[in-house]
Amino acid sequence: MPRRRSLDHAAVDDLLRVRERVVSHGELVQLGVSLSTICKRIRRGGPWQRAHPGVVITHSGTPTARERTLAALTYAGDGAMLTGAAALRLRGVRAVARVQTQHVLVPHHRRKQSRPDVMVERTRTMPTPTQHSGLAMAPVARCVIDACRQMQRLSDVRELVAEVVQRGLCTASDLIEALSTAANQRSALPREAVAEIHAGVRSVAEAHTREVFARHGIPQPRWNWALYTVDGEHVATPDGWWDDIGCALQIDSMRYHLGPRLYRRTQQLQRALACYDVPFLPVAPSDVQENEHGFVAEVRAFRGTHAEHQPTSALVARPPSDVRR
Repeated sequence: MPRRRSLDHAAVDDLLRVRERVVSHGELVQLGVSLSTICKRIRRGGPWQRAHPGVVITHSGTPTARERTLAALTYAGDGAMLTGAAALRLRGVRAVARVQTQHVLVPHHRRKQSRPDVMVERTRTMPTPTQHSGLAMAPVARCVIDACRQMQRLSDVRELVAEVVQRGLCTASDLIEALSTAANQRSALPREAVAEIHAGVRSVAEAHTREVFARHGIPQPRWNWALYTVDGEHVATPDGWWDDIGCALQIDSMRYHLGPRLYRRTQQLQRALACYDVPFLPVAPSDVQENEHGFVAEVRAFRGTHAEHQPTSALVARPPSDVRR
């Protein structure tokens, strides 16, 4: 009979400390803890508990959110990484709901079944993981795409995509690249939202306004193009810039521009435009949502009034870059 490995108490203590009390059966067995001992300790009323098949939490209390995440990654195996809404919440993204299910990516060859609180997704294009709070996570852009693929409403997808780009957590190019490597299933909504971001749209309100303009045949402005002096000094970045008549569109909303600080920036922008004799049309998202035809009539009247207005030669318009302003 093969000799049983002797129990290394010090090594077990070190393992539990390093792994924050979330370990696999295999790791314990390697240090001399027998399977029978593990089974006894995870029985009802025992000092440990079973998290997933082959994974234990070495206390009997209610697992913390971090312990649940560690257990999901341990269950998924080496190289697994957190993605989707759970990963984004840990990064402080507000536009995703709190979720109990941990979404993890594993290499395509690995055969792991999803569990009630762990969604295991096999992929042939494993991204390079990043470390956040000691956890292996997919890059932000991949987390966004994977989270969007679980959403049902375009408005929710738009809100998430707009937040991460506005906050500089990832760029439009990052999202396009992530779309090319993520699964195609349920990717229609994120593809639409990313196309809007690529066109310059940076908020839910802008995306909705863009749809209204398309429906009614109103020329699309250049979304989020920056205006500079001929010497290269940045003057303003309106939400929309009609370069054919040299006029701007600004969507005034604390909610859709993420707080009072950015709302004050809107007011500063309007003053800067006025200094260069740039007519602008300020609107609120409610104008578009609650009275679409009235809003369309207002935009047409504005463009008609300024049809002969010539773009000032003192300003140069540049398209948005991946570096957030």
